[in-house]
Amino acid sequence: MSSQYDEFITADTVEGKVKQLIRIWAERPNDEIDNDFNFKAGASELRLDFLNGVIADALTDVFKVLTKSTDVEPLSTVQDIINRINNA
Repeated sequence: MSSQYDEFITADTVEGKVKQLIRIWAERPNDEIDNDFNFKAGASELRLDFLNGVIADALTDVFKVLTKSTDVEPLSTVQDIINRINNA
């Protein structure tokens, strides 16, 4: 099954894929995205609601981890997302 992210996500590992997704959402260069990168820092409340939904959709679509936007609310770093995927 194809994902809407297939053309953007080329990494072989979960960590690599998550970093690629965060780079897209945060609009930051690769060298700024590490496992401690807080992708929610500085975002407005409206932007956070949207971002939580987008991340939930990506976790479900790319990683096949059924996720609702409320599941994403407590997540804020790349490592948090990796842990959610690995513990699903």
